Amino acid sequence: MATPVASVPVTNLAPLYFIPCGILAVIAFGLCAARTYTRAFRARHMYIDDWLIVVAEILSFSNLSNAGSAAAYGWGRPYLSVSQADATAALKRTFAVQVMWIITIALVRISVASSLLRFGNGRLWKGILWTLIVCQILTSSGWMVVQFFQCRPLRSMWEPVGPSKIKCWKPRAIINYGWFSAAFYCTMDLILALMPIKFIRKLTRPLTEKILIGCLMAMGLLVTGIAGAKMTTFEDVGAYGDLLQGNVKASMWAKLEEEAGIIAACMPCLKSVAERCLHRLGIFSTRVSDTKPSFVQSVSLHNVSPEDQITVAGGVEDGGKMDVRVDSMGVGAVSTVRGNRAGKPCEHVEGVWVRTLVKLVVIHA
Repeated sequence: MATPVASVPVTNLAPLYFIPCGILAVIAFGLCAARTYTRAFRARHMYIDDWLIVVAEILSFSNLSNAGSAAAYGWGRPYLSVSQADATAALKRTFAVQVMWIITIALVRISVASSLLRFGNGRLWKGILWTLIVCQILTSSGWMVVQFFQCRPLRSMWEPVGPSKIKCWKPRAIINYGWFSAAFYCTMDLILALMPIKFIRKLTRPLTEKILIGCLMAMGLLVTGIAGAKMTTFEDVGAYGDLLQGNVKASMWAKLEEEAGIIAACMPCLKSVAERCLHRLGIFSTRVSDTKPSFVQSVSLHNVSPEDQITVAGGVEDGGKMDVRVDSMGVGAVSTVRGNRAGKPCEHVEGVWVRTLVKLVVIHA
């Protein structure tokens, strides 16, 4: 690299970005790898939200390397302390970092919303989530427009161009859009963090398990806090004046928001792993409870013919109506028993005897 062109006090702000972001990057990578392993090899099924978070993690980790390359060329140091060639290389890389961040943060939030879509069938539930997904896509598309069209020619974003040849939007318009998008991001993070309360309240599980599930899903509140902290840096970006140092703090909060989002998206999927770890530490109890399984649905058998009705929990229903509760999440072993009243096989799920047809209807629902 070329030697600095001016003798100025060198204060490198790059560690402000890389120390906290590097720590969270390692945690996010580990949790995402554990989630992917659990889904692909234990559950043997990857949903769309799993693929989205994998792509987001790949982009996030590679973008950290891109930021490291920018720092090697002088990002984080005073503009006057590096050569023009190095400054151009650093600014070009920070431009790429910002573009990749816009894509990554959108994938993270869409992944979380997509995972919640599988936990509710109501129109309101799905309507809220689909509205958030569409708004996220529109907001990120707006940032792409800002990124590529705020100044013409585009190369003026990273290299000197004559003042008469540059046409840029007013900084206040970009800052105002930043305030709008940040407010939306905070609202979306808060909604995604609080929506799971609906089915956590309905769980008939021990209190410790409810607390564990709540803590795993409440990580979204941390993302909300980071998004709020990022809003405090908007006015500093334009006022700082140094092209290589002015956006370090804002970039740090943006990167932490992205990585915390990946962590929040992966932690609920590792509930069973967390339970085993806490059980080994003696914190979590595996005491058997006589409560019904979580996420249960009621299926009425009033339309089932009398010869197809069976004994349930010690009682016989020959012609009446009965609600059979089935664990729709499929928790527990499934066994087949022959020789019931109708001579047809039945399946046993979590201690409840149900017709195979009933089980398929519940799972399909």
